[in-house]
Amino acid sequence: MRCAFQRSTVLAIGLAVGLWSAAPPLAAAEMSPATWGNPDQPWGVRRPVAAADRALIASYRSGRKTPALETNFADPTELQSQWALQSDDRSDLKSCRQPQNVVAGPAGLELRTLAATTCRAQWSTGFLIRKSKRTYGFFEATIKAADISGLNNAFWLVSEGAFEIDVAEVHYPNDLHMTVHSWATSAGTAVGFDSKLSGDFSKAFHDFGVLWTPTDIIFAVDGEPVAAMATRGAIAKPADIRFSTALAPFAGKIPANPAGHAMYVKSLRVYPL
Repeated sequence: MRCAFQRSTVLAIGLAVGLWSAAPPLAAAEMSPATWGNPDQPWGVRRPVAAADRALIASYRSGRKTPALETNFADPTELQSQWALQSDDRSDLKSCRQPQNVVAGPAGLELRTLAATTCRAQWSTGFLIRKSKRTYGFFEATIKAADISGLNNAFWLVSEGAFEIDVAEVHYPNDLHMTVHSWATSAGTAVGFDSKLSGDFSKAFHDFGVLWTPTDIIFAVDGEPVAAMATRGAIAKPADIRFSTALAPFAGKIPANPAGHAMYVKSLRVYPL
């Protein structure tokens, strides 16, 4: 969820309704026509989604595989023990991020947008990082985006100083960024996809996932692969799992009063490769 996000391509394919074994029905969404954007990098080359990609994603969602990590965020004690709640106050964002904005309960995880009183920004949002790191596998979260523009609803994986996989950066109502950044240099480089969908991501929960292998990264929405890139073994170091929200101009026009609007995460599932 770096703010140096590079606008990239629009990938399109008709999304069918995706169901995983324990998830509620999800709303269908359709991609807009495909165009290609910013250049590929030596470490990442975009490629078409293949039938083999669909088979792989389907195998992880079949219910026959056991997750290495699974949580519905219902237990506040687990949240405190397994996740690090973050504080920051960056000048490039229009909100600070504070631990009290991250709430776990029976409905899942809530990243609240509130008025701020102890930071530079007028508003505060939420940010948490899983304390353990993982390498390779299928990572999927069931998310409902906030119902306001200007808020970046993010699910991402980070290996500090190495790379970042933005599994989903959702901007109300239906804009989806899926990006891989390399931080091998201070400026960084990125390869990714910017896709418009037909639905409204704030009206229902959707599954956002990524299959990360030694050779490829495959993005999926509601169980349907929608974008893929070959990484040539460059994206390999252990990464942590992150969820965050932030008010930022790149996410759209920020409303005069965004307080009271939240991103929700119903569940997270991680399967080993």
